[in-house]
Amino acid sequence: MEPLRQWWDGLAARERRTLSLGSIALGVILFYFLVHQPVHDRSSRLEQDLLAQQELATYLQQARDEMRRLGGTSPAPGNGDGGQALFALADQSARQAGLGPVLRRVEPSGQRAARVNFERIAFDDLVRWLAALSEQHGITATVVTLRTGEHEGRVDAQLVLEAPES
Repeated sequence: MEPLRQWWDGLAARERRTLSLGSIALGVILFYFLVHQPVHDRSSRLEQDLLAQQELATYLQQARDEMRRLGGTSPAPGNGDGGQALFALADQSARQAGLGPVLRRVEPSGQRAARVNFERIAFDDLVRWLAALSEQHGITATVVTLRTGEHEGRVDAQLVLEAPES
C-alpha cells in the first residue's frame, strides 16, 4: 500500500485531479452497467410477464365462465364409458381428440378422480377437450394448474378430473 501512496504523492496536482475525476466517472459507468441496467431490464421483463399473466388470467376467467355455462347441461344419456375407469376414459378421449402428442401422464387419483398432465398443449384444444368431457360424460376439472410456455397460445397443464357420483 505504501508504494501506491508514494506513487500518488509523486503525481502533480493536475494529474491527481484527472485521475480522481476519471475514477469517479468509471465508478458511475460501472454502477450503471453492472447494477442499474440489469435491474431495469429485469424489472421491464417482469412487468411484461405480469401483463401476460394478467391477460392469461382474464382469458382463463372467460373460459371458466364458458365452461360453467356449458357444464350446466346434463351429460348425454348413454355416455358409452361402459364402467370404464376415469383415468382410462381421460386417456382414451384425449388421444381421440388428437391430444396424444402433448399428453404426458394420466393416473388415477382416488375413486372418482384422475390426474392428467399435458405439455405445450394449445389452450383452445384443452378447453374443447374439457367441454367435450363435461358434455359427454359429466366429468369436470376440479383443479386446473396452467403455466404459460415459450410458444404463444400453448400451456403446460395439470388437471384433476372428477366423475359425477353415480
